[in-house]
Amino acid sequence: MEPTGIKVLDDLLSGGLPRPSAVGLIGAVGSGKSSLVRQLAVNMLEKDFRVLYYAIDESAEDVREGVATYGVNVPKYEEEGRLAFIDIFALGVERLAEAYPVEEPERIVDSTFKFSDLVAQGRSFTLKHLGKKQFVIMDSLTPFFLMVEAKRVFQFGQVLKYATRFAKAIGVATLHTKVLDESIENAMVNFADVVLELERRKTPEGISRGGTLRLVKLGKTQIPSRGYYYEMTPQGIVISTAPPI
Repeated sequence: MEPTGIKVLDDLLSGGLPRPSAVGLIGAVGSGKSSLVRQLAVNMLEKDFRVLYYAIDESAEDVREGVATYGVNVPKYEEEGRLAFIDIFALGVERLAEAYPVEEPERIVDSTFKFSDLVAQGRSFTLKHLGKKQFVIMDSLTPFFLMVEAKRVFQFGQVLKYATRFAKAIGVATLHTKVLDESIENAMVNFADVVLELERRKTPEGISRGGTLRLVKLGKTQIPSRGYYYEMTPQGIVISTAPPI
């Protein structure tokens, strides 16, 4: 087990995340998935992991700024080769700009997302750091399911799962709930080794900055239905066993 650096989460996970493993972090839009995964990335960097971040929902520049809010010297880690970003968001924008004036809309999708490119861009990082602890983030898989056939996304996911085993790495992918077909959500839960779900708390004033975190799956272990509480703060997500006052 590899401790996440978040005590209550490590207690919930019986010590931390298994290595190797494929981890799913699911929840509705705005539930805090990206905040939690960035916090995990920072903590793993401090534990001598090599971190590869696929920026899909946001540009790599936005993700860099988000990671830097945790007090991390991002350029230093990048220069050392311990942190790398694959800017899928910017690549999509670039290819859309190139294709839009001349290609049909359905062909733009094919030219924008090529899973072979994603695998190729991650391969060099994995091989460079083979034998060292690696933490790989896909934030998030949802755009792929919205733009291409689900079967192709699952095939890509299987390659990534093989890669975590090969490199003895921890791979984390975020997925939006209540956006995709329920069968896809269920398939992703079955596919992953560990699944955590974040659910925002509703208040009379609207959506709060916190909610309930549940461990949905941990290997083949029977998971109790208990929920833990989390709050999104400027210092990161704080998880506790008691509801906030």
